[in-house]
Amino acid sequence: MTYKRLMTCFLTVFLMAGVSFSAFAQQDQLVRVQQAVETFSVDIAKALPFNSTLGLNWSDAYIGQVNPAPRHFGVGLAAGITTMEMAPIKNLAEELSIDFPLDWGKMIIPAYSLETRIGGFGLPFDFGVKFGVLPSLGLGDDIDLNYLLFGGDIRYAIMDGISDPSLPSISLGLGLNYLNGGIAGTAGESMQFRDSYHGRPLVIDIEQPDISLDWNTVVLDLKAQVSKTFAIFTPYLGLGGSYAWTKSGYTVDAPVMVNGSPATQQDIDDINAMLAEWELQPVDISADGIESILDENAFNARAFLGTSINIKAFRIDLTGLFNFMDQNLGASIGFRFQF
Repeated sequence: MTYKRLMTCFLTVFLMAGVSFSAFAQQDQLVRVQQAVETFSVDIAKALPFNSTLGLNWSDAYIGQVNPAPRHFGVGLAAGITTMEMAPIKNLAEELSIDFPLDWGKMIIPAYSLETRIGGFGLPFDFGVKFGVLPSLGLGDDIDLNYLLFGGDIRYAIMDGISDPSLPSISLGLGLNYLNGGIAGTAGESMQFRDSYHGRPLVIDIEQPDISLDWNTVVLDLKAQVSKTFAIFTPYLGLGGSYAWTKSGYTVDAPVMVNGSPATQQDIDDINAMLAEWELQPVDISADGIESILDENAFNARAFLGTSINIKAFRIDLTGLFNFMDQNLGASIGFRFQF
């Protein structure tokens, strides 16, 4: 398997293709890779939490209580996309000596979920749950894609448009989302990093490594929403704010050689001391591989709006989203039955 196929798999996640691999050859390569990874981690810490909010964007700000009916329970399916700046992943690919011919301003991150929402009881609240998974989906020889999204929310109606149809419904919600993804594959060529520490060459060779790119985020989400039904349409508008704990990076799994010999503790110390002089976070290096998984915690804010088309118990939800933190966009479509 080649890097071209591995990275094509990676970009399949973002609905893109067209990359190829060439061997590492430049000086201070690991330094520049780590600089690119740190930039990428900052940007993806804005993009992943935004993407995790897809799903459960139902038009009704509040669906009513379990009893009395109607509109107290629903099930459905939603799918959508959000965008992210392409520059961080393009720069990271180029520092990994991957030919990246595309020069778009944005890249696309898809998401989907199965979801259900049920009305509360006693007090005017409802709660929803969403779930989407692709467990170790094979996209080719020795290429695996993993995708997992699950979350839930609870919304309290501060204005009940269900009990009084002349009023809009207004709700405040609290949710928790978890998004995990990654790809893994085996490279058909060796990797090489060329660096130096105080004049000592550090040539790192890794023969046909297993490579994975991994990311996950845990998102605590607050949102406010207003909606009002007119004939067969229920337009809605909302604002959301969240705090996310995000991890992202890469793992290279294979025996590591430094200057032609198995990596020693002194080699590992010198490599991380070199990165420290560049004010970069250390990488986890052993004789069996290299790992760089970075933590990035960040606040996110978004707006969302749209409408549903209501055909008796069947609903079609159309949603647009805007990420205030990086000015990126999102869109989703949902299909549900609501009773």
